Amino acid sequence: MPETKKIFDEVARHYDWLNTLFSLGIHKFWRKKLAAQLDYDEYNLDIATGTAEVAIEVARKHPESRTVGVDPSMNMLRIGKKKIAEQNLSEKIRLVSAAAENLPFSEKQFSSVTIAFGIRNTVDYKLSLKEIRRVLKVGGRLLILEFAIPRNPVFKPGYMFYFKVLMPFIGSLYGRGREYRYLAESAASFPQRKNFILDLEEAGFCDCSYSELTMGIVALYSATR
Repeated sequence: MPETKKIFDEVARHYDWLNTLFSLGIHKFWRKKLAAQLDYDEYNLDIATGTAEVAIEVARKHPESRTVGVDPSMNMLRIGKKKIAEQNLSEKIRLVSAAAENLPFSEKQFSSVTIAFGIRNTVDYKLSLKEIRRVLKVGGRLLILEFAIPRNPVFKPGYMFYFKVLMPFIGSLYGRGREYRYLAESAASFPQRKNFILDLEEAGFCDCSYSELTMGIVALYSATR
């Protein structure tokens, strides 16, 4: 994951702020929605944890849970560790440098796995899905938040202009136009909805489904080992 890792290392300092700006703060609702799907006492693996936003949200929503967050970007993890310490959550959240394609954990170790806007950024997302299934307990759930292309013909053109033109432009004001152009392009080219469900089933998951959030710009996928 050298190129993707480099991109996230470079955007780490502004990542949380730009996420809030680009989503108008709605990304917090998406993460709350994800965390709410888990049980109160999960042993959760959060992949592409970045600055640990999902891991922190899970700990807030479910104080009895424990989360291990993994990410290949050390710059993102440094920020995440600082946030975790500031919120006194170090006993509930542990961060590890690792890529989704090669998780340093034993089989059937976790009762759930979460990924927010990260599966498309893995080098090989199909291999990542198989690796995720390996570390999930039987009956464990995989929950994935990912960007989707809205289907509303009135809303779609304006959103795509914002997503593919305005976002990279705003990112360029912070010296990161190339990075945010990549993030927009990767979201647009990633398998959508039923196509991604087929990938989940091919990886060995069952009970696969998805729901749409915020006029279809985000999909929340659910699957079971």
